[in-house]
Amino acid sequence: MKISFVKLWIISLWRLLKNNIRTIYFNSKQYNQSLKATPASRNYDIHNVHILGELQDKNTKNYILAKQFKKNLWKINNLKQERINNLHKFSWLPHLDIKKDKELAKIIIDAWLEKNNNYQSTTWDLLVLANRIIFWITSPSLTIRHDDLIYRTKITNSILKQCVHLSKNITHLHSKKDRIYALFSLILAGTTFEGYKKFTDSSIKILNNQLKNILDKKGFVETKNIQDQFWILHHLILIKESLYLAQYPIPEFLDERIEQLGKLYASLLYANDTIPLFNGAKYYDCSNFNQFIKSKGYKFVKDNNESHFLFGKIKKLEAIMDTNNPPSDFYSQDYQAGCLSFEMMYGGTKIITNCGYAHNFSKELAYLSQSTAAHSCLTINDTSSCIFQKNPLIKQYHGNSLLKKLKVYKREFSNDKISFSLSSAHDGYQEKYGTLFERTIVGNEEQKLLHGEDTLIVSKNDYAFLNFSIRFHVMPEAKLIQTHGGDVLISIENQGWKFKSPGQTITIDNSLYFADTEKVQETKCIVIEGTLNKEINKILWSLEKSN
Repeated sequence: MKISFVKLWIISLWRLLKNNIRTIYFNSKQYNQSLKATPASRNYDIHNVHILGELQDKNTKNYILAKQFKKNLWKINNLKQERINNLHKFSWLPHLDIKKDKELAKIIIDAWLEKNNNYQSTTWDLLVLANRIIFWITSPSLTIRHDDLIYRTKITNSILKQCVHLSKNITHLHSKKDRIYALFSLILAGTTFEGYKKFTDSSIKILNNQLKNILDKKGFVETKNIQDQFWILHHLILIKESLYLAQYPIPEFLDERIEQLGKLYASLLYANDTIPLFNGAKYYDCSNFNQFIKSKGYKFVKDNNESHFLFGKIKKLEAIMDTNNPPSDFYSQDYQAGCLSFEMMYGGTKIITNCGYAHNFSKELAYLSQSTAAHSCLTINDTSSCIFQKNPLIKQYHGNSLLKKLKVYKREFSNDKISFSLSSAHDGYQEKYGTLFERTIVGNEEQKLLHGEDTLIVSKNDYAFLNFSIRFHVMPEAKLIQTHGGDVLISIENQGWKFKSPGQTITIDNSLYFADTEKVQETKCIVIEGTLNKEINKILWSLEKSN
């Protein structure tokens, strides 16, 4: 048994025990008495920053439900827990009309205060609570600046009470990314309510330490998730803009981190303002965020290939390959075993993709989406290049940490005016199958061609049992047709492409696309299949634009 597994199991068991003890204490009268805060003498309406639109509930279902049930909203108990949590987050509150729905907001929040003003294990979940603080503060006309003095006093006191609870327990948020979000809520509270500057001061100190833990020396997030990279940059800019509006001195480390993160973000963004689907990412359109940072004067110079993702771009042709080593056990909860997988885009249209992460669907689909088969990459004997542990206790606190990891031992990038080359290799199949995997991808804009060479080096003499599959997942809207000669024609958004792999068996298989937030979509993938029959096996393939 691995030492790291035992360590994670002991830590998880200890956290479970502490959580049970805390829950008993939190429900006591003594604890709720300790949360009472001195009423704020004044509050400042300075935080209605429109970039918060990125955090708002994009779905209007909760808003419609709130309008329908009003004060009875909190009596509904036949919804899924995730939906109930979203209602208690109040991220739907900005959908209310400030003039028409002012009384409705008061009825709903008054009913919430009557039932939940003391600690409740679900409604006072730290992340749910942090969201609620943010949206109550940033919807001031409906809450803390309401015309009804008694109502706004009640809601202000409740916010401060929840802030005290959050500040006492923020270290119990296991995700460091969630801690940053919670710190943002406390910073908002500290700059909104007179006499509570301590929330802001202490949160900024903690934030500096959290960033040292969650980012590597180059400023890339330890989870290797590009969406996390965007998320942290987005929230640091939120924090900076809020401090600026409150005339609070901007910490030097905050400017430095924003610049560091911004360079990497700009380097990993597709031309159509979306992000690649690696290591826990889902489809995300960053165009609104890009417009906001441009309006605020942020200009980030690209810092290509400093993140251990190799990104080649020549005019309309873009390709990116994941050449990162897996994260440590404490950051691998959303990791996907897609090392050396790639995505390819032309003229803002993605042709080859990874399947995205299914964490918001079922546990089974989430696990499937973490497999190497869900990526445009190689599998041997239908095995992933990294092995995830399945212990339920560890999964509860650390997600899918890894039992077996790979190591990247080669990483090369070159480009000129008409072409780029991405090359890397890993040893993920060496221990079990004695096989090393090397991949080189060359893009040529003039020829409108992407050429790949996948090399499998087998150290053992017995190759017969080693079956390989190399998958190339396409977008759900793409149509595939296989010719009599075995090539595959791809049609997508008025673009035509031909996939070829001379001397190899090519098939078209069914696949699933998990990147959409709302639904799982059916799609297809091109598969090169075969058996390794010699020491060095080279599989050549190409994608060539046909119109």
